Parts: sequence; structure tokens; C-alpha cells
Amino acid sequence: MRFNNNLFLLASFFGVAIAFRRTCRPDLTGEITGTGYYTVTNFDTLQQIAADFCSAQEEMDAINLNVDLKSSTILKVPCRTRKRDCSRIKGDYNRYYTFVDSDQLSMIAADFCIDVNTLRSLNPDASETTLSPKEVLKVPCA
Repeated sequence: MRFNNNLFLLASFFGVAIAFRRTCRPDLTGEITGTGYYTVTNFDTLQQIAADFCSAQEEMDAINLNVDLKSSTILKVPCRTRKRDCSRIKGDYNRYYTFVDSDQLSMIAADFCIDVNTLRSLNPDASETTLSPKEVLKVPCA
């Protein structure tokens, strides 16, 4: 059965679906490549932050020793450029990504820190040959 995206499209039209992914500011000092900074908000947990940066909570603890996780705290995080973001609808547990022309499932999966098989398990009818632009995929997103 194909994923029904009518609710998502309607929510997007009315501005209810919002981008949800955390982003980082790259560390440009040249000391360590692939790291950056994230400023904590009131609603963050270390586990959620780690998930958005394709990391584990233990790794976040190791690079942010004895940090007090409160609003405005600046954390060091694994940081790489991601092309894709997820959207959510308030009250709905799932997160969504809208497929665009030239997308590949492997690249979408990498941006959401999963492998292609996991992405396919969330979207059983999805394949490069059946997806068309503006179709909506379920994705994990903290």
C-alpha cells in the first residue's frame, strides 16, 4: 500500500508542517575536520541532538566533557553538510521528507543516518524507479 501523503500536503499548504532537523555551524579553525557547534534549546536532550548529527550519546559526552545541558549552551558536534531536512506535523510521531528530482534513496538514507534497507522498511513501496518528485517518504528524525 502506498503511503498516503494527503495530510502532509494539506499541513504543508497551511504552514503547519515545520522543518525539524538541528543544524551545526562548522568549526573553521582547521584543528579537526568534520566538527562544528550547536546551540542547545529548551527542548533538547543529548540523545536527540546526537541522533540529528548521526552520533551516539556516548560520543557527544566524550567531546563535551562535563557539559551542563541547558538553553544557550554551545556543544561541539560531528558536523557535515546535509542537503535534506525532515518535516513534521504537530501531534504526529512520524517525520517526512519530500522526494525531489535526482534524489537517490542511498543519499536520502545517508542524510538521515540510516542505511537504504532501513529507509525501505519505513517505505515498503519506495524505489528509485517508482518515486516521483513531491512524493513523501517517512524518515527518522529526532
